[in-house]
Amino acid sequence: MTGAAGVAALLVAVGVLVAPPVAAAGAEDPPPLPTTAGRCVGPSPVTARATPWAVRLLAPQAIWPLTRGAGVVVAVVDTGVSAAAPALAGAVRAGADVTGGRADSDCAGRGTALAGIVAARPASGVGTTGIAPDAEILPVRITDPNRRTSPARLAAGIRLATTAGADVILVGTGVATATPELADAVRAAVDHDVLVVAAVDDRVQQSGGEPPVGYPAAFPTTLAVNAIGVDGEAGPVAAGAGTDLAAPGAGLGTAPQGSGHYRVGGPAVAAAHVAGVAALIRSYHPELTQAEVRARLERTAIPAPGDGPDHGFGAGTLDAYAAVAALAPRQAAPPVPAPVGPVVLPTAPGPSRAARVAGLTALGALVATLLVAAAALTRRGSGRARPARRIRAGSG
Repeated sequence: MTGAAGVAALLVAVGVLVAPPVAAAGAEDPPPLPTTAGRCVGPSPVTARATPWAVRLLAPQAIWPLTRGAGVVVAVVDTGVSAAAPALAGAVRAGADVTGGRADSDCAGRGTALAGIVAARPASGVGTTGIAPDAEILPVRITDPNRRTSPARLAAGIRLATTAGADVILVGTGVATATPELADAVRAAVDHDVLVVAAVDDRVQQSGGEPPVGYPAAFPTTLAVNAIGVDGEAGPVAAGAGTDLAAPGAGLGTAPQGSGHYRVGGPAVAAAHVAGVAALIRSYHPELTQAEVRARLERTAIPAPGDGPDHGFGAGTLDAYAAVAALAPRQAAPPVPAPVGPVVLPTAPGPSRAARVAGLTALGALVATLLVAAAALTRRGSGRARPARRIRAGSG
């Protein structure tokens, strides 16, 4: 373990999870994303000035000296993405609607919010930005005017994203039925070296029982992402849902019109954070396959507390910097100085995860500085060209 990875691991080992305090609610907080059926979402009256919790937790600014996601295409398979949003200016391709036409508009606003979490460009006076602000967004609309979808539409959307050249596919809207057509579409994407990131289904059964299993997240070839809240707790998922990774499930999404923001949350937001980090990995490590990118995300995750499997966390909580900067197993690591002494961990029960998350975030800026300095010692040169990918002719 070297450089930045060693710093991050030591901090985690002593319970220092780099997370920000929750900002106090106030009049300047952006409103929640409207969900009124039959009405298009307009501009938000509030532009975020403060950096939101999830961005401070993941600290993408510490990664940007290495890469900002250039050369990577992230498909957002959802309600479309508005190319008119200033925060996404120049980032949104025309995309496609599964029923025909383009997908670079967004009446519902959901797809635009997710795209902003992935790749919103920094702007003066704006507190939030995308995880990979140099990545491109490929919008694929799979919803009808009532914002509903189907297995057939979802399968068609994934195939469109694959043939259009996506490196990462973000699926924010799932379905409750697994069909052969949908499974084949995901398999074709994976066979074409595309990483498919999908939100788990967090809906609760009306009977009060377990949440249902959602697809494509439940397919083993998909990276299924659950949400954690500001208290550090994972949301409920069905035992058979197959959660692979957890990530912050609250954020500020780009409005489809104007420069304002809306509050958004849930597993789809968590999946957007993971898709953004995946874009950074694919940009900084262009030689890695989608399976290797997925392995980095899972192996560098912060393990869930406690013993035994945790269906809500999967491999653990996303560690953005470690996922990008950690040395791959096949790379030789430079020697690490011997520690001054053993790290003694307390034997008494520690504070709750919520207390750790709330109390340790003042270290975020310091840790980001240390990680950037360590990165300079571990690897140099982020301007490498991405090698040619396999030809994606046809839909598999």
